[in-house]
Amino acid sequence: MGNNQKTNKRTPRIRQHDNLLYETLQYTGNVVIETLFTITTFDAKTVDKHNYHTVSDVIKAIDDNKTNWICVQGLADTKKIEKLCSALNVPVLWAQDILNVRHISKIEFSQQKILTILDIFGSNIGEPLGKEHISLLLMPNTVVSFQETTNNYFQHIQEAIMANSGQVRHQNTDYLYNLLLSRVVDNYLAILDHQRDEMLTMEDTLMEFTGNHTNVGRDIQNTRKDYLLLRKNILPLCSEFHKLLKDAPLIIPSNHIYYKDTYDHLEQVAQLIENAKENIAALVDLYMANNDLRMNHIMSRLTVLSAIFIPLTFLVGVWGMNFKFMPELNWTYGYLFAWGTMAITAIGVIIWLWRQKWF
Repeated sequence: MGNNQKTNKRTPRIRQHDNLLYETLQYTGNVVIETLFTITTFDAKTVDKHNYHTVSDVIKAIDDNKTNWICVQGLADTKKIEKLCSALNVPVLWAQDILNVRHISKIEFSQQKILTILDIFGSNIGEPLGKEHISLLLMPNTVVSFQETTNNYFQHIQEAIMANSGQVRHQNTDYLYNLLLSRVVDNYLAILDHQRDEMLTMEDTLMEFTGNHTNVGRDIQNTRKDYLLLRKNILPLCSEFHKLLKDAPLIIPSNHIYYKDTYDHLEQVAQLIENAKENIAALVDLYMANNDLRMNHIMSRLTVLSAIFIPLTFLVGVWGMNFKFMPELNWTYGYLFAWGTMAITAIGVIIWLWRQKWF
């Protein structure tokens, strides 16, 4: 995804077998970095931003009279995550979902809190699509974002808060929450648009039936794997998002219009996913047809070569018979006559095949 993720130390994944039985927190990802807390506290007039390494400092920095955005980067230190969730009265099952990178997208409400579990995607050029687990928690006056790496996905939102541009400094906490959700949805649109462009490029390549498309088949398979990953993680969010448009806690009615706009973008994402499914199927069919046509071209060339050499093989066979009396054997120009006959026969066959438009 980004440079930070590529340089992070990786550990084997851990699978939690029974959350209800153990109620322990285990990070199931493979990115191990120090857990860092960045809290931005703001209102219409002032803004403060600080980085902390301990949960106690974060809790002290929360201002109940302002909007607080706590950005948590790095989930490997489960003790810090557990302490933060306990201080914010987050249910244990929610904390487990925050640390479970294989959890499908969902939206849940509980005690004046909203939790959204989702993934954000990205890839470097020439590399498979990668995903990062993101969790967004909305509480009165506070928004908490959890992510695995230090990739700054929400940088432009942070810059807007610091510069007091737009409405974010003049709106309630639910407006900031929707901005974060909208940023992830925009990421889906960008990834799907890029995937569509790649598929169009592959389609143009496959339409050149005379070329060698060995690598295109591998590209189609990689695109199909990326599509399945996107579909698995995005479609559940599309079906869950309508919860925020009804009687969701902490979302004031005047801000429903912004959530409706994000939902419209999600519907566009869902449509792009369906279109991608059809495009991939069409690419597979075109690739198979391209292979069949290329094989037909090869067979036609072999047929042309066979048609040229069949009469020559016949002549060689005739002159290769071991009869005692063959006039050509004792003729001074017999050898040149044989070569001339074979050359004229070959040229005649080539001209005839060319007029028949075999090549």
